[in-house]
Amino acid sequence: MKIIKFLLMLGLATNFTFAQVDCRTFVPTEKGTKWVYSNYKGKNDKFEGKIEYEVLDKVVDGNDVTFKIGTTTFDKKNKELFNSSYEAKCVDGIFELDMAFKMDGGQLAAYKDMNVDIDASDFELPDLDATPGTTLEDGSLTVRVAAAGGLNINMTVNITERKVEGREQLTTPAGTFDCIVILQKVSTKMLLKTVGYSKEWYAEGIGLVKSESFNKNMKLLVWGQITSLSL
Repeated sequence: MKIIKFLLMLGLATNFTFAQVDCRTFVPTEKGTKWVYSNYKGKNDKFEGKIEYEVLDKVVDGNDVTFKIGTTTFDKKNKELFNSSYEAKCVDGIFELDMAFKMDGGQLAAYKDMNVDIDASDFELPDLDATPGTTLEDGSLTVRVAAAGGLNINMTVNITERKVEGREQLTTPAGTFDCIVILQKVSTKMLLKTVGYSKEWYAEGIGLVKSESFNKNMKLLVWGQITSLSL
């Protein structure tokens, strides 16, 4: 399968000392750590598939640290759809998140044999102590696919009206996590434009713990959570 590398420079909250710089990160930092994120449809909790993650490598270069993370996406019948990898970086104690991490293998599987170009902005994530109502920078993602016969397929995702809802302790099959909760508006255009909202929970040393996606009328469409973690 085609491997697409996503640059993920994550900007949140766990205390780590790399060389002489402290980094607070939202990604597991030990080589060999594995975790699974499972997705479900609507309120009936119908299983839709999963993504398996693993920290493949950790490279320290002075004050900078790079983590290589592999992902494998499966459908609801446990059929493997797509492999990819991305990098998490700490540069002089600062983490930033590239919006490209939101492109999962299920979305890219149909284009695995085509030329895919991804243009992603930074995706701001706040400190765990951010107060409710704190506003965050917008994020954007553009995917361009060069299909057979000269046909080009473009998709854009804009995430706006982002704000901190608060802090919440969340329990999933993988454990209990102290999370920052973010609400945001999601506009997607691919032939037609759709508008909805999402709610996301992020935990120190882990990253995304749970997410819920809604239509414009706030009807729950899909949701996901971390279901296993092996540190």
